[in-house]
Amino acid sequence: MLRFALLFLATVPVLASQSAIARDGHGYAVGSCNARLTSFPTISAAVSSVPPGSVVQVCPGIYPEQVTISQPLTLVGIQSAGQDDAVVTVPGAGLAISTTSIFSETVAAQILVQTPGPVNIINISVDGTGSDTGCAGGTWVAGIFYSPTSSGSVRRVRTSGQMNSGCGAGIWAEGDGVTNQTLDISESSVHDIGNSGIFLAENGSNPAMNVRVHDNTVSAAAGLVGIGVQDVEGVISGNEVSDTLFGIVDVGPQLLITSNSVRQSTAGIVLQGGGQINSNRVSNAGVGVLFFANGGSLRDNEITNTSQAAVEFGCFAGSAKDNDISDALVGLDQEPAMFAGFNSFDNTGTVSTDSCPAPVLAAAVQGAASVKPAPSSESIWNWRTPASPSGVVK
Repeated sequence: MLRFALLFLATVPVLASQSAIARDGHGYAVGSCNARLTSFPTISAAVSSVPPGSVVQVCPGIYPEQVTISQPLTLVGIQSAGQDDAVVTVPGAGLAISTTSIFSETVAAQILVQTPGPVNIINISVDGTGSDTGCAGGTWVAGIFYSPTSSGSVRRVRTSGQMNSGCGAGIWAEGDGVTNQTLDISESSVHDIGNSGIFLAENGSNPAMNVRVHDNTVSAAAGLVGIGVQDVEGVISGNEVSDTLFGIVDVGPQLLITSNSVRQSTAGIVLQGGGQINSNRVSNAGVGVLFFANGGSLRDNEITNTSQAAVEFGCFAGSAKDNDISDALVGLDQEPAMFAGFNSFDNTGTVSTDSCPAPVLAAAVQGAASVKPAPSSESIWNWRTPASPSGVVK
């Protein structure tokens, strides 16, 4: 019996080692930090050569290339020799157009995913420094771009520097409105973006794209939108969004926005067409929550220190219940007719206003120093975004 136990214990390290090798990536690496694995000099060479479903380890280093992934796989940056930063940068010749969006603009993507997948991108940095061409020819720059029908996950990623004179996005994913696809974006850092930190959209009246965007830190700095979502279903939760014109934008009725922290925005959360806004914290904003269309509900949110209105209905139909509002010039501005809902107010100049002859754009946004007046048609996409490349420039 003792001999059997000793034999069993002796085999455990072997089994563990084999398991570790399997987890190490089926034998594929970019760079030379793991001599046991088949090595490729570039990420592009690896992702186009390995079998579908492989795990490709990327050694710490700088990779000046545009990467197109056309088969399911996992791309993961690894730690080696005390370093842990695998960075995709702009090639010396600049970025080339690699795809066209569902909104018809051309896009130069640093990492482009074009496969039903799944394609998982983990612990990779994407630096767009040097990609700014002044939005020449209307071409946009994207750090990571998932084409329609592509599924997968983006985790522990950093995207930054996709400025391009206001035509830049950190992480951009699209659906065709027909094909079921899923995307999970988590634990990532997105900052210094020219337009949209994270942008997700599809065409079609029945959402086929399901997203989870959670536990990310987004600071678009010079950008317009921190997290922008159009006509997809899913959950936006646990994100920290700051330093944007519009913190989180939801165009469509299928989204749950919950437990996010949004601060230092002209408008913290913007609704156009519906969605549920629950248990978020919005602070240091011109407007806490802004309605751009009928629909949408707010519940159990904490809205603090808004220089104009905590909730700007603009006379659009919507609901607000059990929200804690404090330190606001106006609590509920331009309430819709027949509005009903209990909310708590502290240190608020005017609790509510309700003169609504017709829907109007929130004065706080029209009059913001950095924002041009919107055209007469009420839509958040009147500004230039990935969904409206011909819109008004911020």
